[in-house]
Amino acid sequence: MGLLSEKIANARHRLSYIPEAVVLISFFLLFIFFSLSAPHFLTPIAIGNILTFGSITGIVAIGVGMLMIAGEFDLSVGSNFALAGYVLALSINAGTPVALAILFALLASTLLGLVNGLIVTRTNIPSFIATLGTMLAYRGIVRAVGGGDFASYTGEAIPLFQYLNGDFTLLNRWFQVDAFRTSLIWFIGLAILFIIILMRTPFGNWIFAAGGLPGAARAQGVNVSRVKLLAFSITGLLVGIAGILQFSHRLSVDPLRGEGMEMIAVAACAIGGIRLTGGSGTLLGALFGALLLQMLDQGLVLMGIPIQVFQASVGLIIILSVISNTYLGKAT
Repeated sequence: MGLLSEKIANARHRLSYIPEAVVLISFFLLFIFFSLSAPHFLTPIAIGNILTFGSITGIVAIGVGMLMIAGEFDLSVGSNFALAGYVLALSINAGTPVALAILFALLASTLLGLVNGLIVTRTNIPSFIATLGTMLAYRGIVRAVGGGDFASYTGEAIPLFQYLNGDFTLLNRWFQVDAFRTSLIWFIGLAILFIIILMRTPFGNWIFAAGGLPGAARAQGVNVSRVKLLAFSITGLLVGIAGILQFSHRLSVDPLRGEGMEMIAVAACAIGGIRLTGGSGTLLGALFGALLLQMLDQGLVLMGIPIQVFQASVGLIIILSVISNTYLGKAT
């Protein structure tokens, strides 16, 4: 019994140095479960759906994860996501060149992120409360801008959309399906870029310091408010990119687009090992968390289980992940 306890303690100690340990183990176990239980789960079309839809949420999770490491939240990402789509759609329909319309959408989403940051840093209102308010405000703006109706593009095909979120010809031909889209390339590229920024640049160090030890960071000359303001703006930019990629595929947007995305993004980060108190975690863990949730959704659909079970499962996974990460964290 003593030998077993020692082995468990050693394993716990080793895993405590791998922030992504819980999400990677959970991802593997869930994959095995659905491979054995869900019909057609191991088919190219199911895997393609997980990667394609998970890539959109994953891009949002990059920004939310970076912000959470900085010790802040953004609950307005779902509303911002919809607004980016509306700005793009209405701009194109008004005759604006596509590249300029995309720029307008990115500027709008980045501006909303900046507004969130200004509210938090200038008033010291907790970001959870501040962005809860802007979530409702931005959703109201979405309804006003769109007139409470769909905004669609029905004109001639736009070649640029093929590069943003079109058919991933190479993979689709290889697997003889129509499930893989080029948003996957953007997801991988942005993931690599921001993982490097977070782990290999001074700004990344400032993000960790701002969330973990803001007082010590200020003493070392770090402008914590400016770091957080930039993190909020980057989150808005990434949300805008995700909104544009989704519109490039569906060519329409509705007032409820992105509803609930904020909870999925926060859940992905929490499952991925990012502490809710800030200062710790990795974007790689958050990205695996996003893919895990998409895999859960796909697997339950293939098993014919109602969506309510997915919502309950996400809640349970969050609780278990936080408990597990806390348990491992105490071993360091």
